Amino acid sequence: MELTLIKQFLKVDFDDDDNIIQMMADVADKYINAAVGSCDYTDARVRLLALVIITELYEKRSYSVEKAGVKAQYTIRSIIAQLQAEQEMTDDEA
Repeated sequence: MELTLIKQFLKVDFDDDDNIIQMMADVADKYINAAVGSCDYTDARVRLLALVIITELYEKRSYSVEKAGVKAQYTIRSIIAQLQAEQEMTDDEA
């Protein structure tokens, strides 16, 4: 995912945290891949999920997505459940 889009979503207009934000984007990508099995950024839900995870990590400087806010946790779990179900259907068809 493009750093420009992430920074726009975070409302960050300076470059000081670019390395941290990029690292958090990599963590979000790995988190989604581990939870779902793939990370298809053409799916708007995947992009939103990544942005929500990155935002929680950035704003709370948390070391774990598990410590995310209640609303973010619901969003994260809900989207992951949808993507997992779709991945299972795709695997079953193959």
